[in-house]
Amino acid sequence: MSREKVFFYFLLVMTLLFAFLVLLVIMPFLHPILWAIIFSLVTYPVHLRLSNFLRNATVSSLLITSAVALFIVIPVFLIGLVAVRQSIEITKTLAYYVQNHTMTDLLHYIYKVPFTDRVLTEDMLQKLYTYAQSDEFRSSITSYLGKITQKAGEIFTSMLLATGSVIFKSFVFLISLFFILRDGKKFIQFFERFLPMYKEDLYEILLTIYKTILAVVYGSIGVAILQAILGFIAYTIVGINYSLVWALLTFIASFVPPFGTGFVWFPIAVYTFLSKGFFYGIFMLLWGFVVISTVDNIIRPMIMKKGINMPYIVLFFSTVGGILTFGFIGLFLGPLVFTVLFSLAVIYERRLLKED
Repeated sequence: MSREKVFFYFLLVMTLLFAFLVLLVIMPFLHPILWAIIFSLVTYPVHLRLSNFLRNATVSSLLITSAVALFIVIPVFLIGLVAVRQSIEITKTLAYYVQNHTMTDLLHYIYKVPFTDRVLTEDMLQKLYTYAQSDEFRSSITSYLGKITQKAGEIFTSMLLATGSVIFKSFVFLISLFFILRDGKKFIQFFERFLPMYKEDLYEILLTIYKTILAVVYGSIGVAILQAILGFIAYTIVGINYSLVWALLTFIASFVPPFGTGFVWFPIAVYTFLSKGFFYGIFMLLWGFVVISTVDNIIRPMIMKKGINMPYIVLFFSTVGGILTFGFIGLFLGPLVFTVLFSLAVIYERRLLKED
């Protein structure tokens, strides 16, 4: 083997080794860095215009990073704290009710709900009373309450420990966003020199990534935020306690197309119909079908189709599969994997198959 080949393979192995070590070093910061890349792509048009106006990319990056911290990071952190507090209150309320009421009291309450007497007969209610007073039922309830209390304690402890981690990762996210906005062009130009691709093919892939991320931001996260706000308004109007918690659940359920939010607002509508009366129940039901689901099933596909040109079933699997595999960041990584693969297939067909 010639000296040049030995040097080539040695350099290649060392490069791959140190690239792997660099990946291990930045692995604890990978999620905030990925979020910084996503936000930089979304805010890049604003940064471009602002930097041209100010004639200073550093000041523009600093202003945009400060705006993201002030209007996104801090409000999301505060909403999360309020949601955690309300979740703790819900758990305490349930525990207090269980400790101070018997199953018989609960059955009496259910029987007083409007229209329940048409479903539960006296005979059925008597059987439920008998079962509620049995030792089997009491032992099973005690076991379940013990498990729930233990699990709730573990969750609350992990939340307290995660607060410091969230603050640190928010700092990593903001500082990464600043440098990506300021030096993004230099990063792309640096990697461009080492990629064995035509420049137009590389830009085609970068454009695909950019359009996919924008489609997910506006079509998924934007729609989810809108649905959470609409849900919060309806829950507050009908007098549902802990509306912020249910709004956050609506936000999370929105990422499970096509009827994810229905798993939140429909049970609330049924509960409202039974506990608040006919008028509020019909209002909640109509609001869910006409307003929340319209946003979910009409507006979201229209936005997503503009940036992601793939069949709906593929979009479903890429979104849900990405979340299950990578966590919340998979909302972006899942569709990206499919769209970039499609772009690479088109480039392969154009560069190799048609040329042959």
